[in-house]
Amino acid sequence: MKTKDVVDSNALYREQLLELGTLLQTARQQQRQTLEAVASLTLIRPSLLAAIEQGDLDSLPEPVYIRGLIRRYGDALHLDGETLASQFFTPLRVQRHSWQESPAAQLRPLHLYAAYFIVLLTAVSGLSYLLKRTAPEATLLPPLNPLGSVETPLATTGANPLAPVAEAEASLPQSPIEVKMTLTAQSWLRITSDGNTKFEGIMQPGDTRLWTADKALTIRAGNAGGVIVSFNNSEAEALGQPGMVKEVTYSPDKMLSLVQ
Repeated sequence: MKTKDVVDSNALYREQLLELGTLLQTARQQQRQTLEAVASLTLIRPSLLAAIEQGDLDSLPEPVYIRGLIRRYGDALHLDGETLASQFFTPLRVQRHSWQESPAAQLRPLHLYAAYFIVLLTAVSGLSYLLKRTAPEATLLPPLNPLGSVETPLATTGANPLAPVAEAEASLPQSPIEVKMTLTAQSWLRITSDGNTKFEGIMQPGDTRLWTADKALTIRAGNAGGVIVSFNNSEAEALGQPGMVKEVTYSPDKMLSLVQ
């Protein structure tokens, strides 16, 4: 007897994408525009536009970029692209392997199948619970490197956030590169210090961090407009435009910006 496939953990996001894609497809057809015509306006390949309309999550890039594609598609059809994009929340990617295909499932005795199935159902339920919760679990930050401090959390739960920030600055050794970061909107981020990835995940509005490096510090943001940075105590400014993906590299004597 065949064992049922494990429920796809991204089913909710496929459903969201399909609903948004259907809305965009309907609007495009009502305006009598072809995919090629919309592609010329948005600079998005027709195959990606078709994947959005069909809710084909597997044919699209990382989820953090899908929101930007939806926003541009909606704006091209004179819809509120920002509102449409906000309806698609960035999912946490999970591996989509069936346990039936693993060597363990093929070689283990039949009496262990039930145990494997229960473990997988527990994992899926735990993932669903994490997705329903708000910021604390999604914004857990990596521990400090015991060989050398390269990042220091500044945000605390106190009434005055400026006091712990000042204390953290006073206790840190001076580094050639220091970048203060404050989130005004939710954004996916990847922080690389001297070639090592120090953080990758979603940060929430109000989160504040201080990142340091000796040679180069690279910040890649999925929502550049929601990330306010100050390089070596310079005037704070947004990393880029809202809803756009941007990567910036800081060095001791200059800032090299790479727009994606």
